[in-house]
Amino acid sequence: MMQINIRAFDVEDAEAVSRLIRKNLVEVNSRDYDGAVIDYMCRLFSPAYLRELTAGRVMFVAEVNGVVSGTVGLEGDEVCALYVAPDAHGQGIGERLMRHAEEVALERNIHVLHLSASLTAVGFYEKMGYVAREREESEYFGPAYSMTKLIEN
Repeated sequence: MMQINIRAFDVEDAEAVSRLIRKNLVEVNSRDYDGAVIDYMCRLFSPAYLRELTAGRVMFVAEVNGVVSGTVGLEGDEVCALYVAPDAHGQGIGERLMRHAEEVALERNIHVLHLSASLTAVGFYEKMGYVAREREESEYFGPAYSMTKLIEN
C-alpha cells in the first residue's frame, strides 16, 4: 500500500516543489490555459519565490516513498497552490493535502475556507465539498473560480 506522509514544507523542498508545480502546469493545466499564462506561472513558481512565500503562508508537502509528490499552502482562510505530480494524480494525494489544510484551519479556529480554482481543478474541489461562487479573470493567471467551503470538526 502506498504511504502518503504530509509534513511541513522546508526551504530544502523548494527545488523539488518548484519542479513539481512547473511539470503540473505544463502537462496538466496547459490543457485549459494558453501558453502565456503557463509561461508566466512557470516563471513565478521559482524555488526563490516558494521560499519567500513561507513568510506569510504555511505550506505542506506530501511525500510518497520519500519523494515529494504534492504541495498545498494555507494563508489565513485561503487555500493556495495545491499541486500534485502529474504521474501521481488519482492516488488520493490531493485529497489528503486538502484534508490536512482543513484540519490546520480548524486548529486555527477558521471555519470557512476560500480558494481560487483553476479551470482544471474545479471538479476536484467540488468533490471535496467546495462551492463555486464566481468566475474570476486575471491577465496573468487566466480564468478561475472563487470557491468556498464551510468546514467543521
